[in-house]
Amino acid sequence: MSLQHVLLMVLKKQKATGYGIAKWFDGPLGYFWDTSHQRVYRALARLDEEGWVRFEVVPQKGKPDKKVYEITEQGEKALDEWMRKPLPLPKVNEPYLVKLFGADTHYLETLISEAKQRLTKHKALLLAYRQVEAQYFSETDLNPELRMMYLTLRRGIIYEESSVQWTEEALSVLVDLHENNNKTT
Repeated sequence: MSLQHVLLMVLKKQKATGYGIAKWFDGPLGYFWDTSHQRVYRALARLDEEGWVRFEVVPQKGKPDKKVYEITEQGEKALDEWMRKPLPLPKVNEPYLVKLFGADTHYLETLISEAKQRLTKHKALLLAYRQVEAQYFSETDLNPELRMMYLTLRRGIIYEESSVQWTEEALSVLVDLHENNNKTT
């Protein structure tokens, strides 16, 4: 999946400025797709070159003109083609797992400290996801589009639940190793 497809998906839902699209990544899209504002603008330029989006320049008083983007018919075809292709499973690139895999007992205190930090962050994200769930998806009679959106939130909730569970387990093992290592030295 490319950022370009993410942007096409946003523009299929509504016309938007580059800034408006970038704000989506500070909100709902940011839970499962990470990017920067600069990447959004570069991708929009590529989409424009490909003919997948077009924009209207809207003059503003006392500010630079803004571009309001919308998806084109060609962009809709590209998005449709992408939607119909199965995607490969993402590969895991988690640096903390590399640390655990390659560490020796000299790093136990560092690994314990990092595990505690990670646990705090996973719990905070889980709480935030549950708050979004309560605020936006508490109704039992959601329309089909909202039900599909809810699936992305459910993925986040389940991911954070399992991350909390795994991090608690890892922390327990690391603390046990640390205590046993201190007994033998």
